[in-house]
Amino acid sequence: MAAAAAQPRKGGEDYISELPEVLLSDILSRLGTAEAARTAVLSTHFRDAWLATPLRLDDLELPAPARGNVPSIEPWTARADAITRALASHRGPVVLFRLSRTTFRGRVPAAEAWFRELAARGAREVSLCCSPEWCHEARADPLLGSPTLEVLALGKCRLTDAGASTAAAARLTELTLSETSLSEAALQSMLSGCPALRSLMLKHVHGLQRIRVCSCRSLVFLGVWHYKQLEEVTVEDAPCLERLLGNMRLNAAITITGAPKLTALGYVVASIPMLFHGETAPADVNKGLRAPILSVTILAISVKFSKKEDVEKVISLLELFPFLETLHVQSSEPSYESAADENDTIDFDYYQRRDPIRCLIRNLKKVRLECGDQNRGMLEFACFLLARAQVLQSMKIRSRMSANQQNLLRHCHMASLDAEVVFENKKGSKSFNIEAVNALSDPFDGDINILGN
Repeated sequence: MAAAAAQPRKGGEDYISELPEVLLSDILSRLGTAEAARTAVLSTHFRDAWLATPLRLDDLELPAPARGNVPSIEPWTARADAITRALASHRGPVVLFRLSRTTFRGRVPAAEAWFRELAARGAREVSLCCSPEWCHEARADPLLGSPTLEVLALGKCRLTDAGASTAAAARLTELTLSETSLSEAALQSMLSGCPALRSLMLKHVHGLQRIRVCSCRSLVFLGVWHYKQLEEVTVEDAPCLERLLGNMRLNAAITITGAPKLTALGYVVASIPMLFHGETAPADVNKGLRAPILSVTILAISVKFSKKEDVEKVISLLELFPFLETLHVQSSEPSYESAADENDTIDFDYYQRRDPIRCLIRNLKKVRLECGDQNRGMLEFACFLLARAQVLQSMKIRSRMSANQQNLLRHCHMASLDAEVVFENKKGSKSFNIEAVNALSDPFDGDINILGN
């Protein structure tokens, strides 16, 4: 379109000269990075408009450098130099800065200069989604002080205590940290400086033994993934929090208080020693009692059915969620059981001895179980739920069960006359995507891999 518009009329004037700059700027803002740059060279009017248009820089839209033109460096490193040139050629504000195939290797000082420029030029979205081995701990402190920043995703970068203490990203609503180095003090300072934060995702963050999210009054979504050495996740005073998702491999405790809207929680890994604390009245604190979390209606658990103590933890967890309506349980073991594993499974008498569980009597309507082949422990757990869940509507089982096992479940005693058992084939999973997850009323009901394994 732009090339056609640049053709001169018979009288010597071109169409572009008659367009107002605001319209030219609007046209350029709708083009990709490379297309906007190419269009700008067609006319001085377009070039002036491009310089006045907020920059959208996405390296997926940049052509890959030809190896013949950069014999001394790799193409993805040459792309880092192209990013530097692009920022230098356009000195206006930045709407989008997204890198997913540009390495910082050998360019860390340049990357840190980008961060300073982006903060100074009013960047609104900065996303560094590069492979971790490409990023090399570039210090990203300046971005935390940007008053215009709305979305920030950092991979394999570094945030210092001093930089976090000056955080003033008042408009930041989405923050994702992956493979990033961060201390507990820096996390607290950063959260205090981002009062509008609605989404926080922490993936493999180094330097944290405890994650404390306190007084984040706008936070709606919290994601925590893969922390083998993590001792504690504490959420306090988060009145808008609705979802706490991830892969909570905890050695110590999950504590949730002041989160009355929390409805979806998981995956909680039952195979690790774990204390779980919910809303606790002051009189109960000294007694060390666990109190029920009344708001959670959707729970996801990862468990080894072949381990007796792990299944016992699952039963204890169910007692903490009296208003639970939907339960997702995924087996975290291979699709086979050794003889030793079978000897450790719970006997059915254990289920018979359990006191009535409130959520099974009044609220549990949907169950999804996912496991490998021939899992006796899961089969007994499914029979227990069918026998106790009085308002159950459906139980979906994703497993390659034998015909005998399927018949056993279909004909076992069911407390609910409306209960239906449905067998599904195991499906492939998709990588985690927060937009796709938020589009689901039940974040565990799609084929998105919440566990991230």
